Amino acid sequence: MTHNMSSILMTFILRSFWNMEERLREVARYIGAKELAEKTGAKNRRRWQTVATELRTKTRIEDLVELLKAFPEYELYILHGEVDPARGQISPSYSEADLKLVEPKAGSR
Repeated sequence: MTHNMSSILMTFILRSFWNMEERLREVARYIGAKELAEKTGAKNRRRWQTVATELRTKTRIEDLVELLKAFPEYELYILHGEVDPARGQISPSYSEADLKLVEPKAGSR
């Protein structure tokens, strides 16, 4: 692999991780620090608040694992930026849109 190709690959990988971290923060903001602390193994509400709002603080693998154990419906979104409502895989924006539907049972839930 040439130096240029490895540089391009590294840029792609770093960008992918950055996007995944941003989606993790988005989900943490949507769910809220209090609920995350109550429903995950990471009981520290302040840590979840930091994950949600402090861009200078890096998220940890443990944050991702604990969130996905408690809220597996966000896995596809956090890891790949995709949703699949038929399989129960949603995003915060999908959840918001689904809640705003006027007709009962018009959405996925």
